[in-house]
Formats: sequence, C-alpha cells, structure tokens
Amino acid sequence: MIVPPTGTITFLFSDIEGSTKKWERQPDAMRVALATHDHMLRQVFESCGGYVFKTIGDAFCVAFDTPQDALAGALESQRAIRSADWGPIGELRVRMALHTGAAEDRDGDYFGQTLNRVARILSTAHGGQVLLSLPTQELVRDHLPSGVQLRHMGEHRLKDLARAEHLYQLVASDLPSEFAGLRSLESVANNLPVQLTSFIGREREMAEVIRLLGSTRLLTLTGMGGTGKTRLSLQAAADVLDTYPDGVWFVEFATIVDGALVPETVAAVFNLRQETDRPLTGTLTHYLKDRNLLLILDNCEHVVAACARLSETLLRACPRLHILASSREPMSIAGETAWPVPPLSLPDHWREITASEDAINRLGEYESVRLFTERASLARPSFQLTSENVHLVAQICWRLDGIPLAIELAAARIRVLSLEQIVERLDDRFHLLTTGSRNAVPRQQTLRSLIDWSHDLLSEPERRLFRRLSVFARGRTLEAIEEVCEGEGLEKFVIFDLLSQLVDKSLVYIEKPSDQAARYFILESIWDYSNEKLLAAGESEIFRIRHLDYFLRFAEKAAPKIRGPKQREWLAILEDEEFNIRYALEAATELPGQTAKGLRLLTVTQRFVEVRGLFKEARDSFAQLLGKPDAARDIVRAQALAAAGRLAWVADDLPACVSYQEEALSIFRELGDAAGAARALADLAFLALDKAQLPQARTLLEEATTLASPLGDQRLTAHIQHIWGVIAAGDGDFQKAFDIDEKNHAIYREEGDIWQGIIIAWSVGVNAAALGKFDIAHARLAECLQVGLDLGNRWGASYPLEAFAVLAVAEKKYEHAAKLYGAADAQRTRSGIVPQAADHPAIRAILAAAPDFTGPAVEAARREGRMLSLESATTLAVGEGHTTPS
Repeated sequence: MIVPPTGTITFLFSDIEGSTKKWERQPDAMRVALATHDHMLRQVFESCGGYVFKTIGDAFCVAFDTPQDALAGALESQRAIRSADWGPIGELRVRMALHTGAAEDRDGDYFGQTLNRVARILSTAHGGQVLLSLPTQELVRDHLPSGVQLRHMGEHRLKDLARAEHLYQLVASDLPSEFAGLRSLESVANNLPVQLTSFIGREREMAEVIRLLGSTRLLTLTGMGGTGKTRLSLQAAADVLDTYPDGVWFVEFATIVDGALVPETVAAVFNLRQETDRPLTGTLTHYLKDRNLLLILDNCEHVVAACARLSETLLRACPRLHILASSREPMSIAGETAWPVPPLSLPDHWREITASEDAINRLGEYESVRLFTERASLARPSFQLTSENVHLVAQICWRLDGIPLAIELAAARIRVLSLEQIVERLDDRFHLLTTGSRNAVPRQQTLRSLIDWSHDLLSEPERRLFRRLSVFARGRTLEAIEEVCEGEGLEKFVIFDLLSQLVDKSLVYIEKPSDQAARYFILESIWDYSNEKLLAAGESEIFRIRHLDYFLRFAEKAAPKIRGPKQREWLAILEDEEFNIRYALEAATELPGQTAKGLRLLTVTQRFVEVRGLFKEARDSFAQLLGKPDAARDIVRAQALAAAGRLAWVADDLPACVSYQEEALSIFRELGDAAGAARALADLAFLALDKAQLPQARTLLEEATTLASPLGDQRLTAHIQHIWGVIAAGDGDFQKAFDIDEKNHAIYREEGDIWQGIIIAWSVGVNAAALGKFDIAHARLAECLQVGLDLGNRWGASYPLEAFAVLAVAEKKYEHAAKLYGAADAQRTRSGIVPQAADHPAIRAILAAAPDFTGPAVEAARREGRMLSLESATTLAVGEGHTTPS
C-alpha cells in the first residue's frame, strides 16, 4: 500500500482533452475507453510510486514523494496512452502538469496553493503535452532519463492572476513535441492586473458568475466594500478569457470622482482619445461595435449614473460586447442582471462542528477559515490551524460575517495578538454580533467597526500617518510620504518605521516592481475611512496643499527629463504618478489661492499629456484654471496658455489654439520675453499655414526668426526652421525642406529629445519620399513609428503608417500602399483621431503623380489592411528584421 506523501510533494494532474465531445458523439465507445484509461493510468502512476488521492471524471490528481518519480509517471503514462488501441474513439489526448511544493494533508486529501497552481498549469496545456513548473524543473533537470529533454516555454501568467510562472515542456523522441501556444493569460489580449495574494475559495460563486456571463450581457456584482467583488470579477474573467476573442479589459473607477470622466477612463484602456467633432462615447461605440470582448467596470458606485448611461449606450450599439461590473448598488438599467456577492462560507452551526472529533477537517473546508488560515500564516509563518484553535478561528470568521477584508485585517493581528485576544476585542467592538441578531448590524457598519477597531490599536503617531496617507491617490513612494506627511507632530525620521507598522497591520500594502522603488497602496474602503479621519482632524487642507506642492516640485523636476535623453524612463515614472498629479490638480482647483500652482503643474506635464494622449482632462483643467479670477496676467499664465495651445493643436481644435496662442503672445510681449514671443509667433504662423494664409504665416515667422536669432536656443531655432521647411515644401522645393529638417532632426537628436525628433523624422521621411530618396524615407518613418510606440504613444501611430503608404505609392507598390492606408484608417478609428488624412505638400505631390492608384484591387487591399492589428501593421510597414534606428 502506498503511503500518502507529506512535506514537499510533487503533484501530477491530468485530464483528457475534448472528452465532452467524445462522450456526446460516441458514449458507448467512450465508456469503454475511459475504463481502459483509468486502469492504465492508475497502474502506471502507482508503479512509479504515485499516490492517487482523487479522480474527478477523467481527471487524475496524484502525489509523489520525488519529482523524478512524477516525471517518470508522466513519461510512461504518455507512452502507454500513445501505444494503446482506443477502438472507435481513434485516440485519447491526455494533458498533464507537474508542480512541486508544500500542501496540507487531511485524511488522504490535500489542500493549499500548490494544488491550485498545478491545476492552473494544467489548464494551459494541450492534449498529449506535459508541462512542468520551474520548481519541478530545477529538481529534475540533472536527473533526466536518456533521450528526454525539458523545453523552456517562457514565462506565463496563469489564470490565478498571480505572478508569472516559468513553464517547461517534457520532450521525448517517441512522443509528440509540437503543440499550439500555451493557453495562458498571454494567449488573449487583456490587461488583467497581477494580484498580490492568492485567491481563496469561491468555487460556487465562480461557477455562478461564469454561468450568468453566458446568459446576460450586463452582470453587476453588488455588495459592500470588502466583500471581494473586484477579486471575484477578475478571477471569473480570467477563467473565461478564451470566450472573448477580442480580450478582457479591466477599467477601474476608484480614483475618479467626476462621472463625466467615465467615458475617458474607459477610452484610455483602449488608447482612444477625444475627437473634436463627436463625443468620446461615440468614439467608444464605433471602436467596440464589432468586437467580441468582456469589459470589466470596477468600483462603479460613486459614478453609477454615468456608468449606467455609458453601459446602456454601448450595449445597444455593440451586439457582441459583454460587461461585468462591480458596485455597491445595481445600475438599474434594462437587461442588467444584478448578483449580490455573498460572504465567504461558514455555517451557522459552526459551534456544533467544533465539538466534533473531525472539527479541523470539516471547518477547514470552509472558505472563511481557509482565508483566515492562509493570511494568518503570511503574518506569522508558524501559525497553523489545529484542533485546539479551530473553534477560535471559526468564531472570528463568523462574527466578521465572512467579509474577506475584515477577515484579512483580523488575520494580520496574529502577528501581535493571540487568537483569544482577537476574539476578546471582537466581543468589545462588535457586541451586536454576540446577541444572536446578526442582521441587526449592516455590513457596511461591520466593516467600519472593524476598521475602527484596527485604528484603535494604532499608536497616536501611527494614526497621524494613517490619515495623512489619504492625501495621495492610488500609490505612494516612501520619498513622497516622508515629504508630504511630516510635521505637525510627526518627525520625518520615524515615518518609515510607522509605515512599516501600518503594512504589518494590513492597513497599507506594498508593491515592489523589479525596476522601481516600492509603492504603498491603501484599499478603497480604508482610504475612505482615513480620509474622514483627516477631515475630522482639521488637517485636510494643509496636507492636500503639501501634496500639491510636492507633486508640483516632482513634475518641475521631471519636465526637462521628459524632453531629454531619459524621456522614456521619466515618462514611465510620470505615468506611475498620473493619479497623484490628477488629485493635486483637484486641490489646485478646489482650494483657495492655489491657481498658479495648478497652472504650473499643467504646464510642466504638457509633454506627458501629449505623448500619452490624455487630452480631455488636461484641457478641461486648463480651461477651468485659466478662467479663475485669481489667475494673474504673468509669466505663469503665458506659459500655461502656450501649453494649452499646444494641446489644442494636437487635439485638432484650431480655434482654441489660436485664442490661447494670441493671448500668450500678448503677455510675452508685455513681459519682454523674447523666447516665449518667438515660439508663440511660430505656432501662430503654423496655424496660418493650416488655414492657407501664406503671407500672414511668412510675416509672423519672419518676426519669430528675428526674435530668436540672438538667443542661441537650438530647440527654438529648430522649431522655427521646421515651419520654414513646411513653407519651402509648399513652394515645391522639397530638397530645401528636406535639408532644413535633416538639420533640425540632428539638433533634436543632439538634445536627446526623442519625441520632437520623431515628429521631425516624419517630415524628413515624406520629403525624402517626394525626392525619390526611398531608403532615407523608410529609415526616418520607421524611426517615427517604432520609437513613438516605444515611448508609449499609440494614438499617433496612424501618421507614420499613412506616410509609409505614401512612400509605397511613390515606389509604385500600390497593393502594399493600399494595405498600409487601410491599417492607418483602422488605427485612426481605434485611437479616436479625427478621420482626416495627414496633410503635407510632399504627400499631395506624390499622390498627384499617381493617378492610377485606384481601382478594385486597391480598394480590396485597403479593406484587407483595415483588418490588421497595430502590431501587424507595424511589421508590414517596417518590414521583417528591421531594427529601430539608434
């Protein structure tokens, strides 16, 4: 008899691929085949030392003492399956997964995260394929049988949403070795976030949510904060990922306060931006109308009306769109299925169970107890569920109503309190729960009471830091926390220790990206609570201003960086702080005397907004702040007007651009700021060209040139000279335009300004195409497209794609050109760009010289191009094997 392994165990899970269809088509033959399969695999596994602890349908769950035995079991069973005669079935394709780790053994069964992990690995495999996790591979790689290899399949995120796992495939000469790509999260487009902790239980809820997703197009998970709505929706979405060919997309509303920003927040997930001639909702509808995808709308409660309006509009116009929302209340629109998320399971008769001999086994199967046990063991690794303490754990979970957040906070206390002390404090704080009337306390009050209890356990310095952390939005760095939260009774040198204590007590959690500083986060419910405490302490205004001051300094430090050689790195850093910058701008608009700071903050982040395409909110903030009565007519206002004008130009709002730049010019003149005036004149000249007012453009540009000439500012000179180049191109002198912008391109490369460099590279490319310098044109346009994408700019990709199409026309490669035009059309639609082609004299000249670029073949190729993804279009434009210019 095989003894169940204990300690570190290697698990082998297997199941038959496509068995359901085989049962439907040939039930009698499948019955015989399955009996053979079961007998054969059990015999092989046991002969290799495996302990078969569970079979579910055609699935085997086997435990081995050593990974070498498990590998042998997988290898020999696959060989046996391949050589067997399966009769009318034809063949059975069995997939297998191996993973090594610790597990809890109870009455011959196993529990724990190791089993969840191996199940997830199995779900990525194909029939006939054997996959190993990295821990198993490391243990067997030096002991492989002759003729056996392990092929590294790369790093894959599994559907438990935890960290990525390195996976390896067993390869043997007598077994199939080529399979389709693994069915991991990478196999379908998505932006599902990595989760910091394991997903516990919820098997019934998962099954019900997945069932409902199959029968309704709008499913709203409802419940109070802390019930696990978000986590359940993410996990369910991961499990049904393969159902949605166009992906699963997560949109979080926790950090927005204005319902008007709901469409923009959703659009940002798809890299769409505001159009001047239609609302963003129209752009979203157009983008989603033919897509089969799942949209997850998270934390809708504070913008529920806006979410309801957008959801109804999208669902009516987009027949294959499905929405999974989470909110404290339903949207209450037609077609919605509202499903309340229940607490974690624990029976009301838990006291009776604790008196039984098998209490630990019976109670240990309930989700709330499993969650408490798992989180408590994270807080104190030596913690274990025992027959002596299981009744205390059950009591804690029951009195916390099975609310996941409440249980997690209580479990964290195991670091400093005994279970008896936790129960005692719950008796004090939740006396209503001891009366037997569980329904007397609303769940929100239960959660608030728990946070009250956690707050009461803090020292006074911990409480000060805790409430001040609420002046941040989303993540915080240690440096920012120390700078913003010090003072008023809190010394800077103690903040790190206090913060560490808040992390230990699960009021704050930490993320440690591999290439950046750690960031500290607060759950939404706790943030609400801490913000109330800040208001009650009378500290809200002072610390919101300190937060604004800090992020203004931060942004002013970043401003030259995002225009220099390190702009890739600094654009990413600014992206991490995007929500803090937004929150700081809210303070500037809401609090008295902060208008100038808000304008400065908007001005210095203009480049970030431009590259990332975050136009609507930035432009709204500019308009609001510039319209305030305390917005002085000074250099701050002038620079803000110029920045607002630039964003209006990029967003194709030319009237607003003219208005902003004319006022900026008048202030620069009053202040005697020659550089500012020169740039404003140049921008107005460019706008005059857009309106075909060439004499006015020349006049403005001549004055700009005169003002800039003695300043020695290379960037300003390049900016003005570029517009002279456009005028030269308009005169038909493409060689002069080419020469001017080649010099400008060199200037921006010397300055390290990648973004401005690729804008000029576009002009060089189209002028080179008109001159027949096709190699140069290709190189510059490839730089524009690839470097732009590398900087995180997708909204502008249609312009180089279109320029590549023009280049192909010049080369008489009409089918190639048409496909690229179609790809540019598609990208413009995806990004919400105004549907008009880029205009340049060189482009007009090339197209005018190709009157035969028309006809059914061209239109067919253009339609084909519209079907390309951005990645495929980039490959088509640049060509295989092309590298980004240095």
